[in-house]
Amino acid sequence: MTDIYATHSLLRVLCDLAEDADPRPVTVALASTPASDLDSADGPGLPLSDLDPDSEVLSDFYFPDVGDAVNRVFGVDLNTPPGQTTARFLSHPKGDPTISLTDDLHARVLVAVPPWTPDDVRAYDRRGRRLSLVVVAAETEEASVLD
Repeated sequence: MTDIYATHSLLRVLCDLAEDADPRPVTVALASTPASDLDSADGPGLPLSDLDPDSEVLSDFYFPDVGDAVNRVFGVDLNTPPGQTTARFLSHPKGDPTISLTDDLHARVLVAVPPWTPDDVRAYDRRGRRLSLVVVAAETEEASVLD
């Protein structure tokens, strides 16, 4: 089974988005960061020091509703830079944690179900094969407005 690494804070935010949208499903584009570019964090998960520095860790997302009006008219996703996302998050409010052909698939997919906690998130490849989701105790660097 292949491992997918994700920060606990990312999983928590994604579950909050899913809970807020319930009973509607949510789909969110996810981006990863090399482990060497993350900071260690307190909390649950694998210590960052246990990862290879080149390991990709899901750490960021693109807001699902940005540019939605253009998407609906033209069917083009203008809010997510092409080639910048490495995975997709989906919520399944009805509680089925498996992916289906109607889902917006990506090479790697995270699926959350109620009660919307990081423990209720599953990882898959685009063919529906279950992958191991490893929570990492890390966070992205805080960006300064002046940077």
